[in-house]
Amino acid sequence: MRVSDAVAGAPVVRPAWGTFDEVIERLVERLVEAGSLPASLAANAVARIREREAITGTAMVEIGVSIPHARVEGVRRIAATIAVSPTAVYELGDGLPISIVVLVLSSPTLIGEHLNFLSSVSMLLQSATVRQALRNAHTSEEVLRIVRDNESRGR
Repeated sequence: MRVSDAVAGAPVVRPAWGTFDEVIERLVERLVEAGSLPASLAANAVARIREREAITGTAMVEIGVSIPHARVEGVRRIAATIAVSPTAVYELGDGLPISIVVLVLSSPTLIGEHLNFLSSVSMLLQSATVRQALRNAHTSEEVLRIVRDNESRGR
């Protein structure tokens, strides 16, 4: 599955959020609003992501990216949403900025698909050019265009 195919709702550009917990809650809300996650599963999704992060954090500090993810019973397919900022969507406890967040939820039955999707997101964000373009985006449409253009080039 292509990254752009899984993005639910409009990406959030330059959010005024401060903490990782707030980012997770707001992005899960976006998935609910987009119809990709039943509202009844939102609290469980947030809890699962927090549990996953407590085991191993998903922030790639050196490139300012985080890909929080979880497999949640009741989710039918892979659903993702994105938040970007030129400075920081949130900061880690030691003040290190994370400027691109891609939140991913999937069904527990989609093990291979989940791992392949995370790999696709990671490969897309390995490009410094893509990361810079996303950070400088001014609209949700621009974020989606950057993702589509660069995944089609195989970057």
